[in-house]
Amino acid sequence: MSTREASRKSIGAGDVAPEFTSPLLDGKDISLSDYKGKRVILFMWASW
Repeated sequence: MSTREASRKSIGAGDVAPEFTSPLLDGKDISLSDYKGKRVILFMWASW
């Protein structure tokens, strides 16, 4: 699922978040699936 497709879907509290991958500051990638089975808090922000 692309980021664009994921942004069109509505999720609520307790729902499973859609899979995504994001670059870290050191250039490596991190995926939400790396934390499967664990609770994760995501803080999303933008500087624009």
